[in-house]
Amino acid sequence: MKLSKYLSLMIFGIALAFYTTLNGQNQPKEIKIENLLSESLAKEFTPDREVRIDLVEFPPETALGWHWHPGEEFHYYLEGEVEIQIEGQPSIIGKPGTVGHVPFKVRHQAVTHDKGAKVLVFRVHTKDEPWKHDYDHHNNKK
Repeated sequence: MKLSKYLSLMIFGIALAFYTTLNGQNQPKEIKIENLLSESLAKEFTPDREVRIDLVEFPPETALGWHWHPGEEFHYYLEGEVEIQIEGQPSIIGKPGTVGHVPFKVRHQAVTHDKGAKVLVFRVHTKDEPWKHDYDHHNNKK
């Protein structure tokens, strides 16, 4: 009788672990973007421009699809590894302690593989514009 209870509990535990693992794999992996600062720059210095600083966390095996920004974008890679694919240029492989730059209005995407990544993004862009513009790369549409 005791053996039967232990076997039942063991089978239940294995089934629960299996279900939890499968269920976790089906959850969408979301990229977390936390804005740390948004400030207008002095008109005397550079009119109609603002600075935006974001902390971006990429889970493994995710992509922030093709897009462009209405300004210059600079990265400081804190953790993990991310590939910044830039249209018409070599990719940037962002690793901890390195930096990257995406030029004004250049289409790019960020892709992680088996590692996720944490990136500090510093952007100087046109005031009152969205922080990014999505781009359908395959259909050549903005």
